[in-house]
Amino acid sequence: MDTHSPLGKRVEICGGIASGKTTLATLLRRALLIPIMEDFRRNPFLTDFYADPKTYALETELSFLLQHYHAVKRARVHRTAVCDFSFFLDLAYANFTLSKQEGKHFRTLYRVLTGHLRPPSALIYLQCPAQVELRRIRARRRAREKAISLGYVRGLDQELSRLVGSLSAPPILTLDSHALDFAHNLKHCSAVVTTVKQFLA
Repeated sequence: MDTHSPLGKRVEICGGIASGKTTLATLLRRALLIPIMEDFRRNPFLTDFYADPKTYALETELSFLLQHYHAVKRARVHRTAVCDFSFFLDLAYANFTLSKQEGKHFRTLYRVLTGHLRPPSALIYLQCPAQVELRRIRARRRAREKAISLGYVRGLDQELSRLVGSLSAPPILTLDSHALDFAHNLKHCSAVVTTVKQFLA
């Protein structure tokens, strides 16, 4: 473990596709958390992956894992930071999409990379019905996401739920990102910020 990392405490947000991870990370600036954002556009395999997840899963998942590792290493903040991605979500994607042999290789690299970082101090888990997530995916009209199916969204959500449920650490705050419309409702925004502050206190 790299105990000399310049990054202070790290909060990771995990949830399904379009569950509100980036929106929440941006909102939590109000709680004086420093956002560390995923740049999904830098992944050159993503369009092919959404069109055919099984065929292009390995390079896609490895690329995201390395991007996230690099983003955390590059962070130069000493206060608590919040990531709109999670290494646990990376693992859930890998478990859901990779073959047995590919998954073995992924988990080997996963253990090496995460072993170089301090573990996250907390996890925020966004739960949202798959149908709602798919509706949000369609509404944002990203060309590369056209091929995403309800079955894929639901399957990923189920694997993430299984994985999060198996964790004994770090502390987990679960939020219903369908009932709590922190993307549009100001009262919900304030309530979520207050809840997260209390959780991290």
